[in-house]
Amino acid sequence: MISSFFKKLLLSRRIEIDNGKFKVFDKNFMLGSMQSFVFLREEMKRKKSLDTLYKFGEVISKEIYDYIKKFGGGKEEICRFWLNMTNLAGFGEIEIFEVKDKEFYAIINCKNSPIAEHYSRSGKEDMVDEILAGIIGGFFSSWFEKPVVCEEIACMAKGNKYCQFKISSRK
Repeated sequence: MISSFFKKLLLSRRIEIDNGKFKVFDKNFMLGSMQSFVFLREEMKRKKSLDTLYKFGEVISKEIYDYIKKFGGGKEEICRFWLNMTNLAGFGEIEIFEVKDKEFYAIINCKNSPIAEHYSRSGKEDMVDEILAGIIGGFFSSWFEKPVVCEEIACMAKGNKYCQFKISSRK
């Protein structure tokens, strides 16, 4: 089933899949399988570099935020687009649970994280969504116009019903 957001992009000719390229608003994107992300995570864990995955996610989100901002949309419009793009990218179903702009604080829930679902079968892991934490942290750094950190505080890999992320000021 194709999401309504994806349909809108297709119908408005804002998405292009042709000649080995996947473009949204004339910006190149790449797709990868869940297993490729698991492989990358395992390699980074072995090298004790999981923080690199967080930074990777930050770059993704900040780039999307800055790019969409150029089109003159307000913060709410940028937020809707970011949520739709993150969901479309296959990181799970993201929902903004709580935001306190003045405190630079937010709680985000993610249902159906494919990475967390993968690890939940092993029963060995702790928090596993470093890339998604970076994506969320990068978005809220742009949203608050202040550096923030995003910490995964609940994870399906640990048996929670969904993954939950807390955004707070970077100290």
